[in-house]
Amino acid sequence: MNKNNKNYYGSLSSLVYDISKPPGTSIDGDIEFYTQELIRRDGIVLEAGVGNGRMAIPLLRKGISIFALDNSSEMLEIYNKNLKKYNMQSDSVHADLKDFKVDIKFETIIMPNGSFCLIDRNHILDVLNNFKNHLADNGKVYIDLIFPTSFKPGNVHEFDFLIDNDDYIKIKNKSISMNWIEQKTYTELEYKRNSTTEIQHFSLWWYGVEEFKNILMNSGFKDIHIIENYNNVKNLNLKTLTFIFGK
Repeated sequence: MNKNNKNYYGSLSSLVYDISKPPGTSIDGDIEFYTQELIRRDGIVLEAGVGNGRMAIPLLRKGISIFALDNSSEMLEIYNKNLKKYNMQSDSVHADLKDFKVDIKFETIIMPNGSFCLIDRNHILDVLNNFKNHLADNGKVYIDLIFPTSFKPGNVHEFDFLIDNDDYIKIKNKSISMNWIEQKTYTELEYKRNSTTEIQHFSLWWYGVEEFKNILMNSGFKDIHIIENYNNVKNLNLKTLTFIFGK
């Protein structure tokens, strides 16, 4: 896997993610929402972009069967460590979403909290088609889309991220640009720990509601439902849309 690819989580960015968002850390109520949804469904759930197991491990602890996939070997290494820490078991594969192949038809495929928005727009049809190929006949896909409501081009945020008492990572977060035509934001993150420097090129694409519905329908999906903000009526500002659909 080419670690120079944009949106790749290397060793330092994966470590920061795991410490700041350990398993069980709910973002805007997403773990509660997915637990409620998935506990009613049978079969194996594919979490596409499992990361450190932030969501997968609490789902596993509820008795939900998870098959984990991620394109970052560093993230999967942390995920496997977290599985041992919490005494959980889960199969996983190190692969890219657009061309992974496993001999399983999943009852449910999930991409929570905007992970889909990290996929290059030119590759989303390949990803969706691959999801369809791995989905059971009565299966459902859940995809969260997020909007860059708080993105401000030109913002620079520098801080020291504490690892333990005498170890830290210096982080510089630069919001570079917002392209309204391509519907894309670009952020550059620099991580420094001792003599190691890691640069993360972070692009996020967003989609209009009707635009994404049409993409799904043209990809052969149907029965499309949309949930706003994980059904949290107290959140008046729209940040997350969950698309639920079958084939």
